[in-house]
Amino acid sequence: MKCAVVRTSLLPFLKSHSKILPNFSLRPEDLDRRVLVLNRWWTGLLEMINGRNGESVSGSDRPTILDAITAIMVRPEWSVFPSTSPSRSPKPSLKSRSTTSLRSTTSDFLTESVIHNIRNTYVQNLLAQMAFAVNKLSVRSVPASVVGFCGKAIAYAFFYCDGVAEILVRLWSITPDTLRRVYEASGISRATSILPSSEKISTGFPACVQKLAFRSSRSMMKYLRDRPHVPIATTYIPWDGPWMGRWAGRDTDLFYLFTKHYYDLLSQHLPEDVSREETFCSPGYALLQAQILSLLDSTILRPNSQTSVETLRGPPFDDILAETDVSAAILPMSPSTMVRSMAENRLIMLLRECLSINSSITPRAKNMFAEAFQGLLKVAAGRTSQFDHLACFTLCDFLEEAVVIIVRFNQSSDAASATFDWPFWIRVCKLMMASDNTITKVRLYTFLYSLWNTINNDEQRRKDICLGWLLSEETFGQQFNHWCPMVRAYYMRLLVWRIGRLDGTASEIDSEILQTLRLRLQRVWRNFLYIRDQAEKNQSAPPTTAPCCPAPSRCLLIIRNEAPAPPMFLSFDSILPPSQPNRSQKANQRDSTLFSLPPPPARKSSVNVKLSNADKGRWGLLKSILPFTTSPAKQSAEHPTISKPSYINGNTDPRLSRSDTSASRQSTLKPIPPRETTSASSPSQTITQYRSHSFTFSLEWLERGHLPSREKKLYPPKLPLMAQLYQQTKVLESLDRTPLEPEGVAVGESRYAGRALAEWALLIAECQNFFERRKQEGVPDNSKVETPTLSVESFRKP
Repeated sequence: MKCAVVRTSLLPFLKSHSKILPNFSLRPEDLDRRVLVLNRWWTGLLEMINGRNGESVSGSDRPTILDAITAIMVRPEWSVFPSTSPSRSPKPSLKSRSTTSLRSTTSDFLTESVIHNIRNTYVQNLLAQMAFAVNKLSVRSVPASVVGFCGKAIAYAFFYCDGVAEILVRLWSITPDTLRRVYEASGISRATSILPSSEKISTGFPACVQKLAFRSSRSMMKYLRDRPHVPIATTYIPWDGPWMGRWAGRDTDLFYLFTKHYYDLLSQHLPEDVSREETFCSPGYALLQAQILSLLDSTILRPNSQTSVETLRGPPFDDILAETDVSAAILPMSPSTMVRSMAENRLIMLLRECLSINSSITPRAKNMFAEAFQGLLKVAAGRTSQFDHLACFTLCDFLEEAVVIIVRFNQSSDAASATFDWPFWIRVCKLMMASDNTITKVRLYTFLYSLWNTINNDEQRRKDICLGWLLSEETFGQQFNHWCPMVRAYYMRLLVWRIGRLDGTASEIDSEILQTLRLRLQRVWRNFLYIRDQAEKNQSAPPTTAPCCPAPSRCLLIIRNEAPAPPMFLSFDSILPPSQPNRSQKANQRDSTLFSLPPPPARKSSVNVKLSNADKGRWGLLKSILPFTTSPAKQSAEHPTISKPSYINGNTDPRLSRSDTSASRQSTLKPIPPRETTSASSPSQTITQYRSHSFTFSLEWLERGHLPSREKKLYPPKLPLMAQLYQQTKVLESLDRTPLEPEGVAVGESRYAGRALAEWALLIAECQNFFERRKQEGVPDNSKVETPTLSVESFRKP
């Protein structure tokens, strides 16, 4: 009964009267009456949720009670005392109708008495909520609604309760090195004195948190080593209980929800024209950044004890090539990376929650959080070793999710500091490639492949990345002729599907990039011709031209895959995934678009007519039971493009997944513009439709007879078809194809030139077959052809 009253009366009233007009004013006695009513509701709801007087709240009613408590906690009636302003709404002012000095003195005393009572009542209720949060978070299982309420309640108690913030920051156990790195991430010069900024900015915050204003790393660490002052009202709270792990950022979303609400409250206390130094000196700001940085380090630099020695070592590469069925992994993967998606990481969830359009925090808080998080991410990357392949792998996973969120927010933000430091991250990618670790290189290529459109949305940046890095003579020679076939396979797919793909008109930068790619290929071809000629002269073994599989008995094939279910727990407020429409699933059918043939044209047969007539009697009885409107034969005749897609004939895999093109986010039917028809065309022709799917490169097992182990007859390498046709029209002079002796580092790299050129020819044929196949399935032009996704898979046998 009480929960029904809260749901039908209290919550609607609080939501409808949550904002106060700027000209709001109350007499002290009226405000005191309001606070008294709110306090009765607040204490009564706290007693209900604590189970006092034998009351119990069901799991379905608990979120309602917690929402009502939260709505009371943020009411503007509590904001009459300037030092503890908890509300976003304008503060209510107190007016008096006194006319004489005696009445004025009495009115001032009454006002101070009301303000004092409001302060004590508010702090007392916040401490009661703090005790409830600590007790509930100390049990083994905590509902999500309770965690969300506790995060906000602790944030308000942090700002407005004496002694609470001093205790909470000490529970994080921040190290001096972490605090020093946070100071470096702020961008403040060491020569800059921040003491005046600290004293200036701390006066605008409540007195209970002014001690946490940052003045220097040494003074802050000395303050944290001192014993905190524990108020008498908080002595009964078990601060050092089992909830400390959750407060430190483990097990639940408590710390991340607290961070979100901390930034929201911080933006309300800071003045409008605040500088970076003043923001960093805000009470508790540096300590919170230090804890986030420690969580970033634990995410990226995760311990390697879970990875066994056998997984990391693997057999020699020569033994793998000799035995196709050897049970081993060329490139070992981290087990923890493959078990849980990085999209479910709580730091990514915090980033998505704070920077989303529908976020509940203020735009100013979003800008502050985005700027601070980018700085912390750079500091965490600076601590990562380029030779630690597991850390580099995890860093790429994290960046693949974070970069999209940050760049999208920066594009929609009007803040002057809303920029992403692309030069820094390009340098990080170059260092990863320079590590010469196969795992790091493969993950780096998938990272660039996945975020190609995001990284290269600027023409000058795309030119610098392609011409100055990926297509430079040194990088191209090392990666195109790499000794590991997996590295060659991923690098070549980056060249074909990203750098060398041309769908429409090309700009000057596109022409320069394609011409450079053509020159690099021709240089490899000339080096191969020289090595082959020298082998013939010396009567030695010629260079091999047999293409290699990326992994033993496995090949990267383009498959159509089913759209996966949306991952859960992508935000702190929305726990369950949204409902999805039902789709026909044929997960066991799989085929390659490279070796499959196009579907035969549909022919109308008299047998189908007979079957249709025969089905009438069979389906007539079931019509009264099952919700069939027409027979299956009629349905296939009325909707030929929907009921029988191309993969029914064994052409491609029907499973769908996300694609980096907006058209392939989900399976949709799109009309093709009608072609020009002659007078002999049938008048009954209708507009055909095509289905936009998602494709991906998948490591598929091959039979022994299908392994590409034979020597291939090589021809001069070509670009993808559209890029090749464009180059032939723009570049009239022919390239020099005479043998060229490799020099310097290219001498060792050219050893694998024959295999690399054979694999390049197969990849160009695969790309062209995919485009032709999709056009036969109804795709109108090349720009609408989907780009297959590329990811790192497990290379061990299932």
